[in-house]
Amino acid sequence: MKAIKYKLLYYSICGCILAMTFAGCRKLFGLENQKNVDHPTTTIDPHIYKNAWTYLKERALGSSPNDTIFKRFYQGIIYSGIDTNEYTKPGRTFIFYHNDAILRKSGTTTTTDCYFGKYKVGPAPGVAATKWEDYPPLQVKNHLLSLIVEGEHTFENITPDPEFDKTLMPLGYDPLNPESLIAFRVINDRDSRLRINDFPGSDYPTPNLATPGLQARTAGILSTNGPIHVVDRVVFFQKH
Repeated sequence: MKAIKYKLLYYSICGCILAMTFAGCRKLFGLENQKNVDHPTTTIDPHIYKNAWTYLKERALGSSPNDTIFKRFYQGIIYSGIDTNEYTKPGRTFIFYHNDAILRKSGTTTTTDCYFGKYKVGPAPGVAATKWEDYPPLQVKNHLLSLIVEGEHTFENITPDPEFDKTLMPLGYDPLNPESLIAFRVINDRDSRLRINDFPGSDYPTPNLATPGLQARTAGILSTNGPIHVVDRVVFFQKH
């Protein structure tokens, strides 16, 4: 008799559970049934609604010390004497140097992947620079011109194959880049990485990657007069 009672009790409990499930009860053992909810999707707007020069100054001369990432870049522009209107003209692409692209240290040693470390000053073999004033203004100016590219080049029109574009650096100024070129390509993956001077035969060293070239730190910022790509290493174009 006891066995029969236990079986009846078991079947009764199972029946209640099934009834609760199929009746669409809101809770089962304290857990709410899953609902179909429309989750809104958001897309980060790359437009900054200001020209490149205004954006540069805001992030160089900001009141917060933590938001002056272009401070050394701005100082180089002013020192070089370049016409700052170049950063307001439309139809261009701008490479902006993060502070680390100009001066980067490993301990007390200036690394060779920043401007002050790559371009030595003084008698050969030279030493790392410590300030823009260690260089002739014309050298700095022409390097800055090599970071302004003719035409607008961003994710919408750059492909996985390298494209070679003209910069504003005077033709023939750099014997290693007499045509004043820069190369862009994108890595076509979920991260959509933008690469600079990544092409077969490039002499831009990249120790940890299979291909040479420089990956943008932040790419595709859209100012009112052209795209901005931010890098934290020095940019140069050189073939082997």
